[in-house]
Amino acid sequence: MLNKIVYTILGFGVAFIFFPHKAHEQPINQVVSGAFTARVEEKHILPAPEQAQNIAAPMLTAKAALAVDLDSGSVLYSKNLDEKLPIASLTKLMTALIVVKQTVLDEVVTIDKNDKTAVGINIGLTVGEQLTVKDLLKAMLIPSSNDAALVLANYLSGSTEQFAVLMNEEAKRLGLTGTYFSNPVGWDFDQSHSSASDLIRIVKEFSSYPELAEIVKTKETLITSVDGMRAHQLTTTNKLLLENPEVVGVKTGFTSKALGNLIIEARHNGHRIVVVVLGSENREQDTRLLLGWVETAYRW
Repeated sequence: MLNKIVYTILGFGVAFIFFPHKAHEQPINQVVSGAFTARVEEKHILPAPEQAQNIAAPMLTAKAALAVDLDSGSVLYSKNLDEKLPIASLTKLMTALIVVKQTVLDEVVTIDKNDKTAVGINIGLTVGEQLTVKDLLKAMLIPSSNDAALVLANYLSGSTEQFAVLMNEEAKRLGLTGTYFSNPVGWDFDQSHSSASDLIRIVKEFSSYPELAEIVKTKETLITSVDGMRAHQLTTTNKLLLENPEVVGVKTGFTSKALGNLIIEARHNGHRIVVVVLGSENREQDTRLLLGWVETAYRW
C-alpha cells in the first residue's frame, strides 16, 4: 500500500511539472513552462495509468532512470531523475533536432577533410564523398556514427563549437535546466551533461518529427553516396529494438565516463512508454527489467 501511495504521489508531482495545471483541458502540444512546443498537433492528454499490482520495483545498476507514460505525462518510475550525468551518444538526439530544424533533408553534403577527425564509431566516410542530410542522419542515429555527427555539425555551423551554441540555445528553448552540450557527438569533455527528466523533454520534441521517429525504429538499412559509388551498411546499436517488437526506438550511448546509457520507446496496449537509463553497468538488462516491471505493475 505504501509503495502504491508513493508512486501515485510521484506520478502526480512530475506530471504537474511536465504539463499544465488543467492538463485534461490542454492539448499535449501546448507550451508547458517553456518545455514543449511540438511541431504537429497531437491528441489530448490521455488518462494516467493506474497501479495494478503492488510489486517491488527492480534493483537497477543505473545511476539514474526514469519511466514515463508519454501520452499522459505520468511518471511510472524514477531514480535520481534530476541528477546531472554525462550522456554519451544520447547527445545525438539533440544534434538531430538541430539538423532537422535548420536544413532540408535532401540537401547534399560533401565530406571535407576536417570531418575526418572523429574518433570512436565511424562508418568510413571518405573525403569528397557526397551524401544527403537524411542519409547522414541515418548514419548518426542508427549505428551512432561519430563521423556523420561531425559532418552534419560542420556543414550547418562551420565548427563543432558553433554547433554546440545552437544545441544549448535549443536546450534553453525546451526549458532544460540540467543540460549542457559542448559537442554534437557526446564526447566526454567540457562537462557535457543532462538528466533523465531533461532527456524525456528532448525525446518528446524529437518524436514530434516523423522523419526522425522513422529513422530510430530502423533496424538495418543501406545508404549510398549521391553518385552511387560508395555504400554504407547501417545496423542499429539498440539491441532491444532487435529483440522486443514493442520497442520502436530511440538511442544508445556509451563512454568509459558515462557508462551505459539507453532510451527506448515502447508501444504497450496502444500507449507510449519511454524508459531512460543513465550510467548503467548493463543498460539493456536494466531497461528490460524496468520496462517489464512497468508493464506488470500498471494498467491502462
